[in-house]
Amino acid sequence: MAGAVILGAGLILAPSAAAGEAGTQGCPPDVWYKVVSSGASYEAIGSTAGKYNSSSTSAILRYDLTTSKSKQTTWGAELGGSVSWGIGQVEAKTKFEITNSTTSGKTVANTINVPGKSYGYTTPKVERRKFTVEKWQDTASCGARFLGDVGTLNGITAYPFFSECTARSACTPKP
Repeated sequence: MAGAVILGAGLILAPSAAAGEAGTQGCPPDVWYKVVSSGASYEAIGSTAGKYNSSSTSAILRYDLTTSKSKQTTWGAELGGSVSWGIGQVEAKTKFEITNSTTSGKTVANTINVPGKSYGYTTPKVERRKFTVEKWQDTASCGARFLGDVGTLNGITAYPFFSECTARSACTPKP
């Protein structure tokens, strides 16, 4: 009977010792991705159109423009991935939706309110943002270790975007 009690006590101690060892291991070494965004830039996809409003009152001018350039979202890989993988990472981790590509020859329309005796100009553009996808790994001490940049996505975030200006003399649409 005494041997059975000692054997039973040994079995009780073994699981608690194993639990103590698991507690010192900390966090599992999971790999995860972080997306870092930079500011917006704009690229023209068609020519500028404009008119002078010779009236003394405001007028709404409509411009139908045909795009003359196509644009692509691009991926610069450093540690791998593809354009579609990069778009998926950016869309999952940010509020942005990425357009993969645009076509030329598409008619786009814009209206602007031009004050009397003023010029009004508009230019169709794409808005582009640069996103860097970083690769990280959790460490055993529950910290994070940077493994490197997976790549950079130069993504189209708005299409078409219209730059406009109105002024008493000729002006250049911005941004």
